[in-house]
Amino acid sequence: MRLRLSGFALLLAGAFLTGCATTPEEATHARAGVDRISPVRAAEVNTRLGLGYLERGQMQIAMEKLETALRHDPQHTPAHLALALIHERLGNMRSAERHYRQASRLAPNEGATQNAYAVFLCRQGDFDTAQAHFERAFADPFYDTPEVAYTNAGTCARRNGRLDQAEELLREAIELNPDYSDGLFQLSELYLELDDPFRARAFLQRFESVAEADEVTLMLGYRVETRTGNLEQAERYANRLESQFPNSTQARELRSLRRDDH
Repeated sequence: MRLRLSGFALLLAGAFLTGCATTPEEATHARAGVDRISPVRAAEVNTRLGLGYLERGQMQIAMEKLETALRHDPQHTPAHLALALIHERLGNMRSAERHYRQASRLAPNEGATQNAYAVFLCRQGDFDTAQAHFERAFADPFYDTPEVAYTNAGTCARRNGRLDQAEELLREAIELNPDYSDGLFQLSELYLELDDPFRARAFLQRFESVAEADEVTLMLGYRVETRTGNLEQAERYANRLESQFPNSTQARELRSLRRDDH
């Protein structure tokens, strides 16, 4: 069950962070000028540098730049969010929670920030608090991608066993954006769980019309068509999974299922 941080990525891509990837030459000029600019601008520059390093997978240097940003401006929300993400990836959940919470406090009405914190809380099993922060995200009239928050909230509700609520939230997501692939995928999975494979098929087909299938969606297709009784189509999904992603977890699962059937 996947929860996405698309809203978080969009937040960091916005405003002064547009085009956040920074070249080594730009980094040199930025470092030379940091001491001559205001603390707020210095925080922006260091956050930009940190995100550039993060994009290239240089986690330690990214963290150093982001911590420098917060020394210049402790109230800099994007730096808190980026550090929260790094700490979460590294398994430092206490530090991640501290930075997410601070970002949420600094931007209580900003949809992308509230979505990011809610996703983290859901992953930690704090469903009720997560829902409260999702509600804040929904309420932001300037949030460019509310379908992301609705999809994450629906996925969180499903993870908590609240399937009716999950359906309502996911349907709201695709009402807002009928081509939002993750919302369509999540609805397909949900309807399969609700033992409605034909509706699951319908949403999977909509997903396939707007996004490229990966190993996860091909496995879902196999499961859906097996449940509908369309074994020929199920076999097509299985063949695509085996040929395109032979070493994936899903391909191994498929082979195990087939062995069990014989």
